Amino acid sequence: MEVEQFVRHFENAVEGIEPESLTPQTQYHRIPQWDSLALLCLLAMIDCEYEVQVPGMELKQCDTLEDVYKLVVAKKALKAA
Repeated sequence: MEVEQFVRHFENAVEGIEPESLTPQTQYHRIPQWDSLALLCLLAMIDCEYEVQVPGMELKQCDTLEDVYKLVVAKKALKAA
C-alpha cells in the first residue's frame, strides 16, 4: 500500500473532492468538505479498502492524510501479527 493510493481512496470516499487535488501533507480536517459525513465515509473506506477499524479518538490525533495512512498501516501490521 502506498500513501498516494491512500490519498486517492480518500478523494473518492469524500464527496466533492476533485481527483488528484490532495497530497499526503493535506490537513484533511481543514478541507471545505470535511464534516461528520466525511468522517463516516473515511472510516468506512478504511474498513472496506484496508480491512481495519480505526477508532475516532485515534483518528483525531492525526493531522495530515499521511498521518492517517501511517495509522492504518500500523493497524494492519497489528492485525497481521
